[in-house]
Amino acid sequence: MTVQSCSCTPQRLGRTLCNPLLLLYISLLFLLTWLPWTQGRDVKPVKEKYLPDYTVYHNLTQVGAHMQELAQKFPAYLRLDTNYRSRNGRPQYVLRVSNFSGSYSIQHSTEVGLTPVKARILLAYGEHAREFFPVESMFHLLLNLTGGLTSPEGSHSKAYTSEILSKIDLFIVAIVNPDGRQHVERTKNYCWRGTSTGVDLNRNFDWQFGGPGSSGDPEDEEYRGAAAFSEPECFVLTDLVTKFQFDAFLSLHSGTRDIYLPFSDSQSKHDQRKPKNLADQMRLAKLLSDAMVPEFQHGIGYELNQYTADGTSFDYMAGVKELPFSLAVEMWGDRDSPSKRCFDLFNPPNKDLQTALDEVQPMYETLFSYLSYWKERQVRSPFGVIEEPSMSFMYFCLAMTVLFVVFVCMHRHLPSSLRAFPKRRVISINRLWMMWRD
Repeated sequence: MTVQSCSCTPQRLGRTLCNPLLLLYISLLFLLTWLPWTQGRDVKPVKEKYLPDYTVYHNLTQVGAHMQELAQKFPAYLRLDTNYRSRNGRPQYVLRVSNFSGSYSIQHSTEVGLTPVKARILLAYGEHAREFFPVESMFHLLLNLTGGLTSPEGSHSKAYTSEILSKIDLFIVAIVNPDGRQHVERTKNYCWRGTSTGVDLNRNFDWQFGGPGSSGDPEDEEYRGAAAFSEPECFVLTDLVTKFQFDAFLSLHSGTRDIYLPFSDSQSKHDQRKPKNLADQMRLAKLLSDAMVPEFQHGIGYELNQYTADGTSFDYMAGVKELPFSLAVEMWGDRDSPSKRCFDLFNPPNKDLQTALDEVQPMYETLFSYLSYWKERQVRSPFGVIEEPSMSFMYFCLAMTVLFVVFVCMHRHLPSSLRAFPKRRVISINRLWMMWRD
């Protein structure tokens, strides 16, 4: 094989840089440097840039204690269920947030009477053990919601909280993967993503399970497990959506700033599959993005990402359970790169945590406002679903109107035989009498 020489100066440097073996070595070094960050990491610990301060972040024990404290303080609005457990028996803390003493309703006539109107939403946090920030955003949300309950009458905070709690039936799974979180805290391995067995819960759901957008390698961060739903931690989400009719599901993560719509799996990318209710879901994603500074990217998962993800919880909720809204939201981060470690990739520094939490709070406010509005529209419609007319239908109606006007105008100029209602000779009774006498 002949390698054409490069015209480089000085000559010795040119020969060195143009050496095919050296070029091959540089190419391999580049791939080895960047490929892990674009495809996925292993789960081995690294030297971190900074670590969580547990006077700022919650550790697992503090998560449970704070959930208990809130539920005990506001029993009319918060109900805590600790029956859902991980493989090792740790509670996942399911909190239901609503105004249980009264509810906003629309006078919607049905055979059984009045139908209460509340948008029912399921939020899932802590699927990935190393992602502390979404759990912190959950507490920030709860403190904002409950803070209005003790505010003075007539205050903005009081009015906002009353409005949200009366129109939203909110279910929160505070930490889907408590065993994984315990593993992170015990080992100080902030790269650990999976359960106690190393399974990525967000590749373990029964939607296109086992596809190339996951891994069969237990050392890989996207290890899918031996079978769909092999991890008992999935049960809390599948059981809740079986027992309750949810309007929306959100899987909350960190690592970047993106809002993903279904679908993200490999087969859907191949088939260009789109979710039901795409227009409304895209509208919601756009509103959520606009509420954030800077704006989030948003779109269908397999279009927004360079990689596919098979067996995700939000694809399962859209494809199997057919929820009207199912999103995965990456709430914080600047994407992966060789300069990133693990904790800093997914979580802000301790000193910046409060600012980051304040920045994502508008996302929740927009979510609740839009879904309560959307739910009211569904109930007001006699068919339960309101479809906006398409442009083609509007053009069709316009064309039919024009044709009708032209027809009316031209009708009287047509010969009698071509008219829709030709003129007929009318003979009076007197005329008939005279004709009979003649």
